[in-house]
Amino acid sequence: MKRYCPRSETITPMFSVWGSARISEAGELSVIFDYGDFLGDIEITRLIRVMKTGALYEARRRIKNKPKPILIKVAHNGCEELLKREAILMAKLNESGGHPMLPVLQPPYLVGDANVKQRPYGKVAFGNEMKYYIVYAHTEGEFLRDALLKNPQPWYLHAAWLTISVAAAVAFIHGKAQHLVLNLSPDTILIRYDRDGIPRPLLMDLSLAAPPTDINFDELERYSMAAYIAPELLIDREKGQYGAQTDVYGLGVLLYEMLKGRPPYIYRLRRPEDVRQDVRLLPIPPLDRTDLSSDINMIVTQAIDKSPMRRQKDVRTFAKELVAKFGEVPPERKGRRIPPQYLAAGAAVVLLIVGWLLFVATLQAGA
Repeated sequence: MKRYCPRSETITPMFSVWGSARISEAGELSVIFDYGDFLGDIEITRLIRVMKTGALYEARRRIKNKPKPILIKVAHNGCEELLKREAILMAKLNESGGHPMLPVLQPPYLVGDANVKQRPYGKVAFGNEMKYYIVYAHTEGEFLRDALLKNPQPWYLHAAWLTISVAAAVAFIHGKAQHLVLNLSPDTILIRYDRDGIPRPLLMDLSLAAPPTDINFDELERYSMAAYIAPELLIDREKGQYGAQTDVYGLGVLLYEMLKGRPPYIYRLRRPEDVRQDVRLLPIPPLDRTDLSSDINMIVTQAIDKSPMRRQKDVRTFAKELVAKFGEVPPERKGRRIPPQYLAAGAAVVLLIVGWLLFVATLQAGA
């Protein structure tokens, strides 16, 4: 069985991890489940991604004696309260009608109270540990980080449309829950591609979301991606200006990375405190996309300004400026679904025709 080390952010089969100034004891290490492991009646089939507060898996459970695929997010040790808050927030958003760029919450249990408003998360014993989890409707896809590892600089229209789509989900969260997302990065966004190859994002991690007046800076420092956090969250915490413009910064950095082909601040193999210092002090390198108009460069530059007062006033304004330059996100074409009974009837007709032709051919051969 593998374990996740939160200090080194590595998966290991060991029960303790030693490294340069990093020591994790067994109690700090979180289980990473394998194919065939069970959490209650839920069977794990595939690990999708390990995030800082939990791991997302593809899984299945039997409904009416048929296996049904689902997604399940399991909290790491010490992150249980974060997952509970995330589940409660997701239940509130689902109750408000949900959003196509947010995952669909499902009941954690198939027996008893199946109301996700009353019971948005589940818990179950695994070995001698209690594991907390959220169940989501199944969807195919890969995380944006994995997509960018294969293609660091996607087509600029796809980059813009993806950002506009995520901005719509963020605006929905601002309006319905009065929460800031605070943790926007390629590591928190799952994307699938529609039949036209257009990326459709799902915002899969709201574990650090909070009202502007109730931000937990210790949690933010520990669990966020240092290279993507807004500068105002790192300085003058008592007097900081936190609002919609804080998430504008996250969206701007996201678009910058896709257009530039690299994140604004190098973070791999670096200490988080050094990255945070860069975010506070160093200017972001110019976008310099000569194939795009200077207006587009200015829109992105404004969104990632270190001063929140100089950014677009909210995510809707930022999205509208992008739409004016890149156009609306094309609506997704829905394929026509043929009812199963029609498919069965069609298959039967084909078999009859084939059988008749074989019969005729046999008669002709005998003659």
